[in-house]
Amino acid sequence: MTMENLFDSLLEYAKNKHITIIQSNVLSPTTPPAANPALRKVLINLNWEQKNQIPFQLAHEIGHVLNDDPGILYNCTQASHNTIEFAASKRGISLLIDLYFADISIKDANSTRFVQQLCIPPYLVNFTETQIRTHYVHVPNEA
Repeated sequence: MTMENLFDSLLEYAKNKHITIIQSNVLSPTTPPAANPALRKVLINLNWEQKNQIPFQLAHEIGHVLNDDPGILYNCTQASHNTIEFAASKRGISLLIDLYFADISIKDANSTRFVQQLCIPPYLVNFTETQIRTHYVHVPNEA
């Protein structure tokens, strides 16, 4: 699956979940994306400096909305902030895996390629690899 197709699949998923995605191409390359779960809105920066990371960022922000996270984390402790961010990343990765590997057989599944293509942060690699294996648990063996 191309990054463009994956991004489009995420947009369609968000639409089906009644999440509004605002795509901006006027922000600085270092301006991070944001989510407002209460309003079910996500802002994604199309100028982000690591273009291949944009689908992961979109999935992460969708994760915030699906997890019904608080919209502003400034008043949270660092521990609860980290917990909320990690949960959104895990939700986003699970969503990406379901979309990305939907038409890929288990013999062609490549977790390293997935992690590299989407610029998954190193602290999420073990979780990602476990989720990819879990994705294929119910897939019948192919001859």
